[in-house]
Amino acid sequence: MDIITSLAAIPGAGAVLPYLTAAIAVCAAVAAVLPHPPAGAAGLYPVIYAVVNFIAFNFGKARNANATASATPGAQS
Repeated sequence: MDIITSLAAIPGAGAVLPYLTAAIAVCAAVAAVLPHPPAGAAGLYPVIYAVVNFIAFNFGKARNANATASATPGAQS
């Protein structure tokens, strides 16, 4: 059984799948250019940043993931 047959067996998946794929692709593109929020930042931006990174699957060992981004590249002293 191939992936298309499997997806066709899920009722309603065919109509949603292109939009889901587009949302992930857009969030991945946006997450690549968003700057990390400053440490201890409050407000809406850190929440939006975390949601975009989650939808874009940027976690774990992803280079632009949220985890411990204390130093910016090239800012060595």
